[in-house]
Amino acid sequence: MRTNFKTLLFSLGIIASNLVFAAADPAYEKIFKTDAPNAKDHPLTGRYQGSSILLQTQKAFDEISFPAGAATEPDYSSNKKFSKVQKAEGALTRTVYLAPKGRSSLEVFRNFTDNLASKGFKPVFQCDNDSCGPSFKVLKYHWNDKRTQVQGEGYDNDRNRFVQAVFDGGKDIRYALLQKGAGAAITYVGVYAALNSGGSMGDITDSLSDRVSVLVEVLEPKAMEQKIVTVDADAISKELAANGAVSFYGLYFDTDKAVIKPESKPQLDEMAKYLKANTAAVYIVGHTDTQGVLDYNMTLSGKRAQAVVDALKGYGITDARLIAKGVGPLAPRASNAADAGRAKNRRVEMVLR
Repeated sequence: MRTNFKTLLFSLGIIASNLVFAAADPAYEKIFKTDAPNAKDHPLTGRYQGSSILLQTQKAFDEISFPAGAATEPDYSSNKKFSKVQKAEGALTRTVYLAPKGRSSLEVFRNFTDNLASKGFKPVFQCDNDSCGPSFKVLKYHWNDKRTQVQGEGYDNDRNRFVQAVFDGGKDIRYALLQKGAGAAITYVGVYAALNSGGSMGDITDSLSDRVSVLVEVLEPKAMEQKIVTVDADAISKELAANGAVSFYGLYFDTDKAVIKPESKPQLDEMAKYLKANTAAVYIVGHTDTQGVLDYNMTLSGKRAQAVVDALKGYGITDARLIAKGVGPLAPRASNAADAGRAKNRRVEMVLR
């Protein structure tokens, strides 16, 4: 009996020590009580009482594809996708809130959607749990897909650890896409909520346990500021003579597509003007940043380079002088750690053969 009693005390001691070990790191608790650097509530959405802003990105102009239908196929399928998406461009704010402990995802989610409804927003699509589809969680926010993550700037190491982990243990998921306005003046808001329970990232996901994470995405209609100066034919000639390559940032494409936008015409005109005045044979090379999967970026950059080649052939440039290549993120011009660097890396180049 004495031996069993000692064994019981030993086991209780292990359990107690594990409970102490599992307690949230004080550094994480401090993060949960403060907003991310330079972050603020969007005036359209506000925040759930007692929440903090864990992560936030604000971009004056960007693109986003909101889920507007359930996800198809299981998590492991290479064919998984949202059955319908709503693509939009404009001023984009993506905010991850962390609610206080003891609240349900339904309560937090409903507070956001009711508030938006009171401001005239109408639902486009709404789902929860099974009705969202089997791969919704993986497609919407995943630790291994940078395109889905909210990656703010100026974060310390502790806050950065939550960029990947914030929805890793998410259960009881809920999502809504709402809109207000019409035509080119539509404002979209996406709200994605999940209750953290478990997860695969040790003390990071343990610290989130019993808290609701909410991703709020606001897209407001706004025209892109035209800050890129078109590289004229003379400048192209000088840059190629000096460096053998010239970069173009005035070539624009539809989201996730190799379709050249009409506003690219001034730059295409100058490229064709240079090629008509010279006999040079060139490579047209597509580049991306590191966001997203490598294979995807390699393929997309190649298709976009080919689209530029096809456009130049329309000016009468012979096929033999143009070769399209895509190198994805493999030849960066700047660090991909910040938006400014990623913008420099998204480009098309003309390279002498």
